[in-house]
Amino acid sequence: MSRSLLSHKPTRILIIVAIALIISLPIIRPLGDVIAQTPNQIQYYNTDFAWDYGGNHWDWNLSIPVTLYNAYIAVPDSVRTQYGLADFGFFTTTQDNYMQSLADKLNETATQLGYSSSDKVNFVLSFVQSIPYKTDNESTIYQDYPRFPVETLVDDVGDCKSHSILFATLMLSLNYDIVFINPPDHLAVGVQQNNLQSTPLQQLTYWTYNDKDYYYCETTGAGFTIGVLPQQFNGQTATIYPIDESKQYVPNLQSTSNFEQNPMTSPSPNIAGPSIQPVLPISINLIYSEPVLFILIILAIVISITVTVKTASKSKPRPSLNQTLSPQPSNTKVADANSEINKFCIYCDSNNKSYASYCQKCGKKIA
Repeated sequence: MSRSLLSHKPTRILIIVAIALIISLPIIRPLGDVIAQTPNQIQYYNTDFAWDYGGNHWDWNLSIPVTLYNAYIAVPDSVRTQYGLADFGFFTTTQDNYMQSLADKLNETATQLGYSSSDKVNFVLSFVQSIPYKTDNESTIYQDYPRFPVETLVDDVGDCKSHSILFATLMLSLNYDIVFINPPDHLAVGVQQNNLQSTPLQQLTYWTYNDKDYYYCETTGAGFTIGVLPQQFNGQTATIYPIDESKQYVPNLQSTSNFEQNPMTSPSPNIAGPSIQPVLPISINLIYSEPVLFILIILAIVISITVTVKTASKSKPRPSLNQTLSPQPSNTKVADANSEINKFCIYCDSNNKSYASYCQKCGKKIA
């Protein structure tokens, strides 16, 4: 940027404001996994979730007790990897009152909107799909690290196993008949047909196990609904694994009077449900979700326009003082007065105008 442009006061102000906002952005924006404290010094992990379903946008803030999260992460990887897919009931923590309360709140929200049983499944599925996908070696130091549901919620990340464990736990808590479906190098969930009586089941993908049909539910890709199989698994075989909830892991938490310190045995926590709002255009969504970013974009546009205008005006040649004072010749020819008299009469020796056919003095025809 040129020095003369930087010396322009409005431009300097805009640039200073933009730099100040950029520097303060990490401070203004809320950070992930923020720990909040109550007057009783009980700590929580606050995690925000956002997803779209049924033509609406959903936001949900969960405050998850730190002690509960710590109780699950205390299980070492060496223990987790002892359990293969056939024993993944170990991770489906339906006895956890916190997870039961989350499932109840999702079900209550869906019921208030008049959702059918299949719509409820898709509603919970879209919530789980909103959690970002990463492989275990990308999000941990381990090659294989199946997460407990509370871990997936706090970490706000997981692979197909962690997503499927979370979804299966929520659906089992709502008394759906659930199995794990294992296509090659993948894990998903199956929902039994009797739970989907209001759903047109033609053209949907399912597997049969113990004379029951279980419809495929993809937990990692946004937009997949019941029975929709990702293209890469078309024509592939899959293994079905039933879920034995009796094998689930129950943390050994110290007993106290607070639910937050002993969530496995105390009454269900009071959890606010997800909030709903219509799906807004991208520009309006940006104003609400990222107001600072929206302001920066507007400032960048204003600065760009200012720079462009200033640069264009500077590059345009200005007339010199002499050019300004001197009139420019026009396209109209101004005939000199003498040049109009250019026909000579040989009879009386007089001059006539160029267009004259007869002499103006003697009246004779000019040759």
